[in-house]
Amino acid sequence: MRTHRPVLLATLLSAVAVAMSAVPGCGDDEPPASSGGLEPTSSDFVTRYAKALCDRTFACCDAAARAAHGLDASSADACASELEAILVAVTGGDEVKGTFVPAKAAACLAEVDAAPCAELQIVGVLLGVNAEFAPSCLDAWDGSVPEGGTCGSDWDCGRDRCVHSVDASGQRTSACKARATAGEPCSSTFDCDEGLRCDQASSPDAGTCAPRLAAGESCEGSLECQEELRCGEDGTCQAREQAGGPCASDQDCAAGTTCDGATCAPLGAAGAPCSSDSDCASSACVDATGTCADVCKGG
Repeated sequence: MRTHRPVLLATLLSAVAVAMSAVPGCGDDEPPASSGGLEPTSSDFVTRYAKALCDRTFACCDAAARAAHGLDASSADACASELEAILVAVTGGDEVKGTFVPAKAAACLAEVDAAPCAELQIVGVLLGVNAEFAPSCLDAWDGSVPEGGTCGSDWDCGRDRCVHSVDASGQRTSACKARATAGEPCSSTFDCDEGLRCDQASSPDAGTCAPRLAAGESCEGSLECQEELRCGEDGTCQAREQAGGPCASDQDCAAGTTCDGATCAPLGAAGAPCSSDSDCASSACVDATGTCADVCKGG
């Protein structure tokens, strides 16, 4: 079994978009529709997983909200058909390298059915759920590919994630690569598991993953501090600024705000002018109008 998991289930789709940024899709919860039925099997799980994601998304998000996130499928069934095709392509023709775990797969489908609307991830037809709310999904297969081995998806890997990359010539490659745990070597914070930083105090070329720093501890950058903190001008971790507070970058501002000029400002509500998705509370800027879309409200 894996020893740790990525934060976002959307990493499963990294073969389709080598660097995919998942965005929050929805707001208030709509009662889930159960995927029910018999226990999933290795041959039907991908189909049922795609259907569960699309059913939940269509239950949470109306047509305008879905379109604002680039999801143009006309129905949940059409969405499921498109998403299944992508998942099958990513997993190498529905052949995952590992042992299927029916109990985890069944739990995954139930977790997707019940996922809070705000935890859905929508980038066109690429859908996912924050892994905190669907922890069983990554363990639907007990992957057999070792560290460094070629993989199609996270399910293939014995530990953690399948990393896809493209070299300068356009050649795509993939390999299982686990994030380092506390005490393991690293070259940057991105090498470390969630909640950790790369401590390079002794040598910039030979760091070690360690817990992120708490308020008041000395820091050199905000990535060293706990998620809700930033590295202040005095070189210590401190609370991020609320709306109206001074800032030099978005990292200085609290969740739900952005650095506008030199002041933290709330992310745009529905109808507010925007130039990119990051300007909006819904993470969706409608190109046709240059305004923020509303968050999903449920049906």
